Amino acid sequence: MELRQLKYFVGIAETGRFSEASRQLFISQSAVSQQIKALEEELGTQLFIRQQHSVALTESGRELLPLAKQILKGVTNCYERISDLKGLLCGELNIGLTFTLEPYMRETMLNFMKKYPKVQLNANYKNLVDLLKKLRDKEIDLMLSMMPTSPHDFCNSIPLTEYRLSAIMRKTHPLAKKKELTFQDLLPHKLILPEKGLRDRNAIESFVHKETGNLNVRSLVSDVNAILNLLEESNYISILAEDAIINRPDLCSIPIKELKEPIKVYAHYNNNVDLKHSAEVFIKIFKESSALYIKNNCAQK
Repeated sequence: MELRQLKYFVGIAETGRFSEASRQLFISQSAVSQQIKALEEELGTQLFIRQQHSVALTESGRELLPLAKQILKGVTNCYERISDLKGLLCGELNIGLTFTLEPYMRETMLNFMKKYPKVQLNANYKNLVDLLKKLRDKEIDLMLSMMPTSPHDFCNSIPLTEYRLSAIMRKTHPLAKKKELTFQDLLPHKLILPEKGLRDRNAIESFVHKETGNLNVRSLVSDVNAILNLLEESNYISILAEDAIINRPDLCSIPIKELKEPIKVYAHYNNNVDLKHSAEVFIKIFKESSALYIKNNCAQK
């Protein structure tokens, strides 16, 4: 049984004539007749009672008609659904990201949702270990983070942007007027650092190793915004992305001499799954948003 046969069958049933159905379908009447004959032979039953100027459905034909319409409608829905997916008019995108990317993500999500309002965008903020598990288990379509410390053969990575870690503090802090700091400068001061396992904390550990053990760390916090809120109300210092202070006029970021190497951010996806078109577009918007974000932040400094 072929879809065109069902299409011809419905056309004849609705028009009541082979000639009219062939005219509307832009197919020769003989081709329509041949396909209907083949369909009747395959089903082993007659579908139409042929009359001189018209046709009528047999009992089998009346039984087949709603089923044929349902099948043809389902096929049309398939084409429309795939077309909508390609045009980002429907679907769902699940992304996972580490907490530090929240400032970049804010702009990216707003831009994406504005441009593609019918695509449901779900964001999961987790640490790197949890995100890798979700990506491996295909629970998320895309993971945004720095490169994992060990290779994982199930994922591919696309470079997105980069940033540097800086000392973050209130503008009234005694160190706030310095143009650059060293870890030695930080030793007498109290620090709030990202919790171990978070991206920026891993970067701090990898760059300075044992020096961080000498710092006066008074608190570990898993949420970057929570750290920034604490800094605004105290003389504590943190080490975060230099761009974290955007829209935080009471805070400043000062480069740390030992942390000049940029931290690179990547989009990771499971290579056992085709990358969704919505994910490709999201990556493009992220790159554009992060570039604008950095440009505006530099202008504010």
